[in-house]
Amino acid sequence: MPETAPPVRTAPALSERLQTMAPSPTIAASARARALAREGKPVLELTVGEPDFDTPEHIREAAHKAIRDGKTRYTPSGGIPELKGAVARKLHRENGVEYDPATEVCICNGGKQALYNVMVALLNPGDEVIVPVPTWATFADQVALVGGVPVLVPMGPDNRLRVADLEGRVTPRTKAVIVNSPSNPTGAVMHPEDVLAITRFAMAHGIFVVADDTYEHFLYDGAKHQFSANGVDGARDWVLAVNTVSKTYAMTGWRIGYVAGPSRIVKAIDALMTQTTSNPSSIAQWAAVEALDGPQVCVHEMVAEFDARRQMFVSGLRAVGYECPMPEGAFYAYPRIPLQADGSPGDSNAYAMRLLNDAHVSCVGGKAFFDEGTLRMSYAASRAVLQEVLDRLSRFGH
Repeated sequence: MPETAPPVRTAPALSERLQTMAPSPTIAASARARALAREGKPVLELTVGEPDFDTPEHIREAAHKAIRDGKTRYTPSGGIPELKGAVARKLHRENGVEYDPATEVCICNGGKQALYNVMVALLNPGDEVIVPVPTWATFADQVALVGGVPVLVPMGPDNRLRVADLEGRVTPRTKAVIVNSPSNPTGAVMHPEDVLAITRFAMAHGIFVVADDTYEHFLYDGAKHQFSANGVDGARDWVLAVNTVSKTYAMTGWRIGYVAGPSRIVKAIDALMTQTTSNPSSIAQWAAVEALDGPQVCVHEMVAEFDARRQMFVSGLRAVGYECPMPEGAFYAYPRIPLQADGSPGDSNAYAMRLLNDAHVSCVGGKAFFDEGTLRMSYAASRAVLQEVLDRLSRFGH
């Protein structure tokens, strides 16, 4: 008799966490723009927050030297001592707080992985993290991805977080609050006294501050960056400071970020990396040492150019009819789209798609940042590109 074929089984489903996770909205918007560009459309992309400058020459040369010197093997999972030391020196020099590079600094594969590692280290299923909105979606998504609960807290009209926004939001499950200043997506810069007040609030409630300082050097009009762990006694035991060389030194593809904080948490993150990615690129680490310890003139030059673009682009957006605050930090314009006939915010995703399809201008709808009725436009593009965007917007209408 012929053999009976075994039953066909259905492959097991993906994990529930991945089934509910959406891809990064900014990367998805960039992918749509690039797909149109491959079709020959003249797309101008203002989606991803990526400086358009080349990595400075002295940093590239440090990478070349690392290759020539054979520094291409595995390193300690949490980074080479030389880079940990450079980070500690930077934090002391620029932010006024001393960290032990051996036990209180960990090097990660970019700022995004540093944030994710912090969430893995801090959160148990059901733990809550306060996420002020509008916000970079990754904050909330990473909390959810590790089983936590993002608690979205709207800020006031100026998009600056204050203690009043947090009152009544802390529960027995609250583990941390996100502080991101200058802000992605709005470019808002928190007042120093508010940063210190939030640190005190967090400490009083026994919760951590997860401070994303990625855009700390991109400041304009006299705005000041306040480091969350500096200025309040004992704050360094409650602050996880996350940063990256990506934006400041135009090193987005080099994938070097870091976290500094209490040794018990940093050691746990280091241990986590031994079981996940192991070390960041050895060559990129040596380049980052030069970035942090080397000449900083390149940073000042890039920030000055961003400032000029900011003024030109935001003024141009206003001239063609958009309501748009002048950002004090980062490199994003955050204009409002026209209101609906009933006075409610318009659908920002639909508006962004119309801009892409009709004007071939790519940006990100505010819905991606939990804020309807707005757009995020990166002015990390040349002045010629920004002027062409403005010209297309003037013809696009509203």
